Amino acid sequence: MSIPARAADPAIAEARQALADRTPVVMLIGRAGTGKSHFIRELVNDDPSYPQALLAPTGLAAMNIGGQTVHSFFGFPPRPLIGSHEKPHWFFTRTARALKRLIIDEVSMLRADVLDAMNQHLQVARKSSRPFGGVQMLFVGDFYQLPPVVRGDEGALLEEAGYATPYAFSAHALRDAPLAVVELTEVHRQTNHDFIALLASIRGRRGVEEAVTILNTVCLDRSLPKRPVLLCATNAVADRYNVQGLANLEGAAARYTGAFEGETPRTMGDRFPAPMELTLKRGARVIFTQNDPEGRWVNGSLGTVRALGEESITVLLDAGDEVEVERAVWPQARWTWNAKENRMEVKEEFKYVQFPLAPAWALTIHKAQGMTLDSVEIDLGRGAFAPGQTYVALSRARSMETLRLTRPISARDVQVDPAIAEGLARLGA
Repeated sequence: MSIPARAADPAIAEARQALADRTPVVMLIGRAGTGKSHFIRELVNDDPSYPQALLAPTGLAAMNIGGQTVHSFFGFPPRPLIGSHEKPHWFFTRTARALKRLIIDEVSMLRADVLDAMNQHLQVARKSSRPFGGVQMLFVGDFYQLPPVVRGDEGALLEEAGYATPYAFSAHALRDAPLAVVELTEVHRQTNHDFIALLASIRGRRGVEEAVTILNTVCLDRSLPKRPVLLCATNAVADRYNVQGLANLEGAAARYTGAFEGETPRTMGDRFPAPMELTLKRGARVIFTQNDPEGRWVNGSLGTVRALGEESITVLLDAGDEVEVERAVWPQARWTWNAKENRMEVKEEFKYVQFPLAPAWALTIHKAQGMTLDSVEIDLGRGAFAPGQTYVALSRARSMETLRLTRPISARDVQVDPAIAEGLARLGA
């Protein structure tokens, strides 16, 4: 098949060639805004009949790309998979034998033991000792952003099992697998080279003192041309800002409840891209949580509610246009092999239906992942508590001119796990 090209970054051509050469494992990494998601979309759309599946480690990440969770696709139980040697079920085996490629987005959140279980399942299902049973693997993401989740004593268990870190690059399956690591370096989200360089310093924790000094000098308590969305570290802080913002508005509130079409998922709550219970008033600040097929807004566009109806909500975009917003659909897909038609088939397990809006006085940094924001205020409260958190927050802004800090950032707020650089270096990145 042909692999899509994108002119700006020569690394795209390198990735395209590695895939065309059938390199068993291709890892496409790159900082925020370098076009990783764009590459995936083009790859999937380029040849819909190609036997590949699109997966992500979490339900929200999978829903945002129209893919399926790794656990759902492989049939993994919801527990650590350290030393897993379970026999794959027949449904997975039938699909696995027809696969030529698996695309895993947000690989930074994929744990090493899960990746090894994927390798084991594919080898058994395809009766092949080759890496991942001969299925080409494309891992996409940025290890300097969201880390894998490790709860309780799971860290000790991973260490006892011989994993140097919980990150995917520490998986045993990657030790001997032929691997191509390609790094995208052309940033599309920001255009100012000084700001791009500053973000790179924060991302890799190099020259942090100088970068922090510049940010605090330029961005602290400044006025912004547009009303910003506040990014904060915790749900509790974001909820408090949003509740207060709504309470300050006069008039009656309208409540919109999300719904499911098809099989209702077992777990709900924070994993969905728009609130299950969306409460708004006229004058409420909102953020769009999905790209508009007609191009009127993108994921991260900001606006103010002008009118509330049962079937539509009128929003005045900060960009100037007034738009009628209807309910949107986020499908949760299941990728399977259709033997009769000899092609991969994407079936929808369920659809989540809700207005593609969320209150936008404040958002958590985690929920802003993947968004490009025209006006950003950052409140780290008592400080960043996770590696990459400050970088993710800062890199949502298009420019330094649209960024404000509520308090000075310190070098302590810039956390980077030293294991990331070491792990990527071992892979040749």
